[in-house]
Amino acid sequence: MAISLEQMVSLAALAGEVMLKNGAETYRIEETMDHMAKACGASTVESFVIPTGVFLTVSDEVGHTLTVMRRVRDRTINLDRISKVNELSRSLVAQRMGYEDAKGILTSISKERTGFSLLPSMLASGVIGGGTAVLQDALFFETLAAFAAAMIVRYIAHIVSKLHGVQFSFEFLGGMAVAFCGVLLHSIWPHLRPDAVIIGGIMPLVPGVAITNAIRDVIAGDLLSGMSRGLEAALTAAAVAMGVVIILALKV
Repeated sequence: MAISLEQMVSLAALAGEVMLKNGAETYRIEETMDHMAKACGASTVESFVIPTGVFLTVSDEVGHTLTVMRRVRDRTINLDRISKVNELSRSLVAQRMGYEDAKGILTSISKERTGFSLLPSMLASGVIGGGTAVLQDALFFETLAAFAAAMIVRYIAHIVSKLHGVQFSFEFLGGMAVAFCGVLLHSIWPHLRPDAVIIGGIMPLVPGVAITNAIRDVIAGDLLSGMSRGLEAALTAAAVAMGVVIILALKV
């Protein structure tokens, strides 16, 4: 069955939108859209991706051209979804599946529930915070405190998400909460090092993937995307630092 130009564009643009929403690099999104459109029969494909949108132009063999734009407002990090779209693209290019199957699978991926439930997410954040504290030569109670502080950070993120808070608000509140925990525990047990608790507690807030993707985009020549992602990561780090500094300044 022949695939129409609209179907080609719809499939490729949806793939790019899903990947962008879940934190994929710019070059990976553009390559995936190009491969999928050409696998469906497109003659030429031009794609352009920025952190807030996907632009795709596809032409068929008779010269008809169609351009589509997908606006992306909410972004997260979900490497599982990115991997699924990549695998789908490879299967489509290798002709191991047809358009209808690819469209159904891709639609299912786009509608999957984002992330994990609250408790596993809090425990995972706690492990990150406690593990970082161990690397700081923290004692048992300091590690336990960092574990608890990191769990509180994840819970704050959950609450802010439910309330549809503005971006960077939970990083700011999380930094304040972690610093308050470190200062409070230090006032109760003077031998406890607040720095180990604070460093461990804020580790789940560190935008590591965003920084990596920003550097990767700049190296690949996608300067606009790289600078945008880098600025977003810098603002996230600044929000965390401001939250910590305010509490430490009030303590002094």
